[in-house]
Amino acid sequence: MYRSRVWFCLLAAMTVGAFARENTLLSHDVSLHKHLHARRLARAKAHALTAAGKGRVSAQAESQEKCQLTIELIDSQTREPLFGLVRLSNLTTGDHLALTGAIARDMNWYVADPAAPLVISAVSLQIEALHGIEYARAVRSMDLRGVRKAKVSIPLKRIYDPRAEKWRSGNTHLHLMKMTHAEAVRYLRNVPRADGLDLVFVSHLRRLPDERHYITNEIVENSFQGGALKRLSQGPTRFGNGQEHRHNFGAYGEGYGHVMLLDLRKLIRPVSIGPGIMNGEGSDGIPLQRGIRLARKDGATAIWCHNTYGFEDVANWVSGELHAQNIFDGSPQGSYQDSFYRYLNLGMKVPFSTGTDWFLYDFSRVYVPVAEELTPESWLRNLRTGKSYITNGTFLEFEVDGKSLGDTIPLSGPRTLKIHGRAVGRNDFQGLQVIHNGQQIHHVETRSHEAYFSAECRFSLSVKESGWLALRIPLEAGKNELDKPLFAHTSPVYLQLNGKSVFRPDVARDLIDEMKDNLKTIRSKGKFDTAEEMDAVLRVHLDAIANLQAQLQDR
Repeated sequence: MYRSRVWFCLLAAMTVGAFARENTLLSHDVSLHKHLHARRLARAKAHALTAAGKGRVSAQAESQEKCQLTIELIDSQTREPLFGLVRLSNLTTGDHLALTGAIARDMNWYVADPAAPLVISAVSLQIEALHGIEYARAVRSMDLRGVRKAKVSIPLKRIYDPRAEKWRSGNTHLHLMKMTHAEAVRYLRNVPRADGLDLVFVSHLRRLPDERHYITNEIVENSFQGGALKRLSQGPTRFGNGQEHRHNFGAYGEGYGHVMLLDLRKLIRPVSIGPGIMNGEGSDGIPLQRGIRLARKDGATAIWCHNTYGFEDVANWVSGELHAQNIFDGSPQGSYQDSFYRYLNLGMKVPFSTGTDWFLYDFSRVYVPVAEELTPESWLRNLRTGKSYITNGTFLEFEVDGKSLGDTIPLSGPRTLKIHGRAVGRNDFQGLQVIHNGQQIHHVETRSHEAYFSAECRFSLSVKESGWLALRIPLEAGKNELDKPLFAHTSPVYLQLNGKSVFRPDVARDLIDEMKDNLKTIRSKGKFDTAEEMDAVLRVHLDAIANLQAQLQDR
């Protein structure tokens, strides 16, 4: 079996995945989940206060002489002002400074807002600054001892400009909790701007009784009548609505899975399915496929969450119900081989996508080319075509015989293809790899420049069968400034021999076996009010199994 389901027990248990420190795979022991969940709630409350700008400095820092410091970040060429992230250190002690009133990120980074001066200890200071993933990190030293009020302007050098080629970034999975409405609006106004995000989908979800803390539920519900998302979209970042449609057998246990439904006209109800997640309400008798189809009928986009988490992912991909696949949205765990490569090796077209789930804990985003006006609808339309790549720190460019991401190259026989790949990033991403039908076929090392790293490959490849090609950075590529593992991967360029896509029978048989195992689990764990309910859920998997079996017989 290819699944790595266990990691999501950790993900589902944490209420703010952005700030988790443990990546240990956990058992399914219920008491352990409850203990961990209690710890997560305590951390979530503390972090939500800090993220909303309510953090406190130490007693020692409170007693020190203060300075009011205004930090302005600017583009070194255009001189345009930038929001971004700053990290302040006491040069004498080496300690990082806590910034009261500023929105906190991981690793002692804070959002830099020039309209909100910082009150800090008057010490000899080092300031680190950056904006999103497009600019080099800048470092500036200042001696504030004896200074009551100061202002510093820090130019940031751009290392890559995706907008010049019409690439626009999006986060397809975001929720906030334990904030007031005003605090959430401040977070959404400032943090995506500091990260250089062009579009963010804020999504509704339900879980009893925890949902009383989910402030983004209120924001999404109001978005259908205008509300905060419309007002926020008048700024540099656009916002769209969404819903995490999901089922769990237990409060934090695996069930049918989670799927993002984006750019909705209305919520799909029930939002969450099953007595496990809804504190005893309802039954397990509604498949996620029903909600996916209802949303698609209204023009929404369906993106499977969390890589392989859930039992209904394979069935919905085989049945053609999904538009894209998220990975790393809430956890760095999971692998491309678990989902993407298997589906691609059955001839499916699977656009890559990603998000961050609880809070913007990482620089994760998916880039899509949008030549027209940027709206949730235009961005999603291009995502569905497969013209996308995901990253949290490294930019990618990929062409095969002049074709780009999502395109199909027809083959009438053996052919030599010209391949060009390029990557640029602020941190050393340890190289660049070309992937053919799931296997690495080419690797080049990174080159170091003054403020960034790059890698580039040009070579010819002889092919004689259907398949796909994609570009990625290595699986072990180091970490970014937020201490998150670096990733970057393009959606594929597809190869079709005589009009036919690749189809690997061994993969099809593995997926059939997996769906048969899922049927056993659903029968044993599911609580159904009627036989018709159980049949509706099982039918999703049985139809997909029959689909793959028919394809096997045709080969």
